[in-house]
Amino acid sequence: MSDSRVHLISLGCPKNTVDSERMLGLLRGNDYTLTGDPGDADVVIVNTCGFIEPAKEESIDTILAAARLKESGRCKGVVVTGCLSTRYEEEVKAELAQEADVVLTLREERDIVRHVDRLLGRSRGHYVDRLPRTSLTPRHWAYLRISDGCDHKCAFCAIPSIRGRHVSEPVEELVAEAERLAGAGVRELVLVAQDSVRYGADLYGRPRLVPLLEQLADVDGIEWLRLMYTYPAFWTGEMLDFYAGHPKMCRYVDMPLQHIADPVLQRMKRATTRRKTLDLLDRLRRRMPGVGLRSSFIVGFPGETEDQFEELLEFIETTRFDNATCFLYSDEEGTPAFELDGKLPAHVAAERYRRLTQLQERISADINHDMVGTRRTMLIDSVSEGRITGRLERDAPEIDGQVVLETPGPEGLTPIEGAAPEAADADLVGRFAEVEITGAHAYELEARLAGEVW
Repeated sequence: MSDSRVHLISLGCPKNTVDSERMLGLLRGNDYTLTGDPGDADVVIVNTCGFIEPAKEESIDTILAAARLKESGRCKGVVVTGCLSTRYEEEVKAELAQEADVVLTLREERDIVRHVDRLLGRSRGHYVDRLPRTSLTPRHWAYLRISDGCDHKCAFCAIPSIRGRHVSEPVEELVAEAERLAGAGVRELVLVAQDSVRYGADLYGRPRLVPLLEQLADVDGIEWLRLMYTYPAFWTGEMLDFYAGHPKMCRYVDMPLQHIADPVLQRMKRATTRRKTLDLLDRLRRRMPGVGLRSSFIVGFPGETEDQFEELLEFIETTRFDNATCFLYSDEEGTPAFELDGKLPAHVAAERYRRLTQLQERISADINHDMVGTRRTMLIDSVSEGRITGRLERDAPEIDGQVVLETPGPEGLTPIEGAAPEAADADLVGRFAEVEITGAHAYELEARLAGEVW
């Protein structure tokens, strides 16, 4: 087969990233060359997001930009896949008929090689269908998607209609994948799902998250396990025991709460209450002093009153999350919330968004300033022109803050056993270092080396 080049643009969440990595693995394993330059590609694949309006707009803009390469570059065709084309398959085919040469749903991504072959007018006698994914993350950390889809019916969420019901990956396949990743140099596994705490319920009759975590923690080479997207209503004592008791489990809890006022939670169809949430947060902090807490909240949900918004602000002020993301409510057709009355004027929602984000920025800055003078373990993520950055245990990659390490001199941190001086920078990435925090901002810490690098 002649040299055919593919460029893939991955939009949206980490679950989408895993889909992109799987497609790239299939393409590479079936003799396609992957290129980071869209202008150098024969085929451009856009893996879209279709969750909320801003994500849909970004996806469409990206498709239009990719289509222009058919006029100015070597591109022969554009493949559109992912959540947008799954949610709006017929609309994408009709309205972007000139731009999108192939439109795929999530179910069709497993056949990406056949679709690209057909687009380029090729045929082959044999396809390799099971291949390792090609990582889009740095060498030292990786996403591990433990399940896909969701059985919850939150009023604002379109995910169940896009991704379908909750489907778990078998334990043995996840462990084998973790072993492969560890063998390739991964030291931190970031476990992702739409509903991670329900892992295994569909396969084994009841949730089996902790047994999975136990087996993943036994994989040689993995030092940090980080669990994302934990639904607050279904935390168990078994989960809390594992978090508090296992040294590889990051003391980091990602728990999208969305709101705290009971009337809003009821309209959102969230399976929890203010009291249950406060009790869970109290248990987490008692069992794991200093645990890093991340959450996300929606402001401007239909019917949200000023008093209920003030209740949310008071909760955030009191709880002091290390990191929290605020989203403006997006009125999505096909969701139960789309039919609700009490839609808020855009300027009211925008003002609430501003107030919440400013509050959280102040809280994050205060928490960071309180860390000055303490010693922490840092995972080094990058070294560029003498600038060394990384993360603490409380910071997930790509969404939370970072640490900037002061280098001790022109040689940087070169004394790594067995490393050639000219390779020192590259060898630092993926290492852990003991550091002392020396400065703080809302989303960034400064630190100096205070101990070993390993």
